[in-house]
Parts: sequence; C-alpha cells; structure tokens
Amino acid sequence: MLLLGLPLLWPTPLVGDNFQFWVAGRMVVSGVSPYDRASWVAAAAYGAVPGGVAVNTAGLNLAITQQVWLYPPQTAFLFAPFGALPLEIGVPLLHLFILITTFAGIALAASFSGLRGAPLGLVLALAILSETFVIPVRNGHPIGLLLIGGVLLLRGVAVRDLRAVALGTALLTLKPQLVLPLAVAAVAYAAARKDQRALTVMAVSAIAVTLPFELLTPFPIGALFESGAERLRVDLSTLPALARDLGDGTALAVGLAALMISLCALSLAWVPREWRGRVAAGSLFALSPALVPYTHDYDLLFGVPAVFVAVALAVAQGRRRIGLLIGSVALSFAPWLLFYWWPLTGDGSRRFLGGPLGAVPLVFALALAVVALITRAAAPQLDAADRTPHPPQREMA
Repeated sequence: MLLLGLPLLWPTPLVGDNFQFWVAGRMVVSGVSPYDRASWVAAAAYGAVPGGVAVNTAGLNLAITQQVWLYPPQTAFLFAPFGALPLEIGVPLLHLFILITTFAGIALAASFSGLRGAPLGLVLALAILSETFVIPVRNGHPIGLLLIGGVLLLRGVAVRDLRAVALGTALLTLKPQLVLPLAVAAVAYAAARKDQRALTVMAVSAIAVTLPFELLTPFPIGALFESGAERLRVDLSTLPALARDLGDGTALAVGLAALMISLCALSLAWVPREWRGRVAAGSLFALSPALVPYTHDYDLLFGVPAVFVAVALAVAQGRRRIGLLIGSVALSFAPWLLFYWWPLTGDGSRRFLGGPLGAVPLVFALALAVVALITRAAAPQLDAADRTPHPPQREMA
C-alpha cells in the first residue's frame, strides 16, 4: 500500500518544508545560526528546486513572520547530514527519511494500540491514505519522529523501560510545544508511581539532547514572543482557528476544548479496566495537538493513535465491523473533507486557511468515545452469553 501510494506521497507538484529542513541542516554544517534572519534571506535566493522535490518557501515565511525558524536547536542538527549533501541529493534523501519514519510511527502506534492481523493491515492502509499522513509526508515534515517518541515514552513509563523513556523523551524535544499535554501526563504518572528513575531519565535525556546544541546555537526566546502574533495569524489548524471560522472566539474555543476533554474522560469511564491504559494513551495523543495554540495540518498525525485504540477496542469487544467503519470515517473521510472544506463550500479563496482542520482531533476523540459507548452497551449481552451453559461437544471418533 505504501508503494502504491508513493505517487501521492512524493512531493510533485512542488512543496516546500523539505527545503527548509535541508537549509537548516546546511546552516549548522556551515557554522551559521538557523535563528539568524539574514541567513534565511540568503537562503531564499535558492528559488525553485530542480527535479520537483521541493520549492523555496523561505520568502513566504520571511514576509509573514518575524522569525523563520523557531524549532529547538537540536532539530536543525538532526538534519545536518542531509544539509551536508548537495541540494539535489540531500532533499530527496531527506524526503525518503520522512516517509520511512512517518510510516514507522503509525505502524508502531497501531501495534501499541493492540491491533493485530487483518485489522492492523486495514487500519494502516486507511492511515496511509489519510490526509493526516499524506500532508506531512508530502510537505517533508518530521512528525513521524514525534509519534515514535510519544509511543516510546508512554510505553516506557508504563513498563519501566528506561531506554524507551530516554529515546522517547529525546524525540519529543524536537517539537516540545506540540506534545506538552502528553509529556506532562507522562511526568505526572511517573511521579504518582514514585518512579524516580523514570523522572531522572526524562530530565537527563531532555537536557542532554538540548543543552549542547543550545550552547552552539542559542534559541532566541525574545524572538519567539516577538513573532507570536504573526504566527498565530497564519494558516493554523487549531481549536481557536476552528472557533474563528465558526464565527466566534475565545469562548467557543474553550468550549470545544472542554468538549474534547469530556469525550476523553467519558471514554475512560466507559471502557473495561484492562483497556483504560490504552484509552488514556490514545486520549493523550488526541488532546496534545488540540490543547496547544500553534498547530498546522502536518501536526495532526499525532492524534491518529486515538483512532487506532478505538478500532482495537471494538475488535477486542466483538464489534469489529462497527469499529472498522468508525475508524474508516475518522481516518480517511473526515480529515480530507475538512481539508477541502472551503473549496467544497464554494469559497476557494480560503483553501489554505486550515481552521476546519482544527476539528480533526475532536473527530478522533469522538470516534474513541463512540466505540467506548457501543462496547459498553454491548457488554451486558456479551457477559450473559458467556454465562449461558454450552452444550457438551461430542468427541470425535
């Protein structure tokens, strides 16, 4: 399925985040700070890239924001091996790296949810065709690494696997603003269990992968706040952006966030005790891109594990068909519908305003809550069936 979808996933026509991550890596290789605006002005001179693998978007970002690069310093160093290569080689290899790690992320998350066999294969196929997978891969955005990090951190804290905790924490530092709810929950869980080793490993890992690169290329904290207003006005896919497009403001955004939290809480209350850990993990993945003020369409893949958990729960509770139906709608139909919402409603000029996509995490949380409710309603019937005496089986001759 991944190979069949490659024409869709490969960035033709031209897209641009591949170029930005390659340039950031090239800057640190060249001894230039990726936080220097003049460096990006110079990088904008590259223009369109031959071969149709990327296009220069630095000029657009320079026009709409005060700062082009506001990732932690280790993110730029991560892409240094690609930046050390010529553009015509480095960008395609970077894109291949994004494709592989993103697929690895959803595969790991689907397995973590408890899916196995045919349902696992079907859900992965649906996920690959989803807007939440296609857009970050085409744009060359490393959200798959964040997904891997989230799964490793939650699993590591749950089973006291310190190596998973260390690697998961390190990967989540690549974009900490996206994963804050999940990270806070992991710390709170470890603290509640008085797991001092896990807390220590998380702290040491975060410092070890940040401090050395921070000393080499200090992060401009002042510029972050200076550019905040401009960045919050650009194409975002958040609950506040959804509230804006629905004609309201802060009150509606708070209400939508409260609705999401309520759906996740109800899911936890409705599922059997043995499923609460996975449902809590799925809820955290859905809540993380919803409860932060800065999220783009390529970040929404981080919420997909909530749908994986919903399907796994349905399959385990004997509701395979309804689970796969809900998973199909939540993964494949709803995100694409919201992505093309403005053109479909006759307002093509607003095509690139991602406010409707702010509803995607809400859809994921709703899918999990609906499956939890359905399986809860079916539980008494299943229990009664289990208690019904079965006729003795005849022995085979």
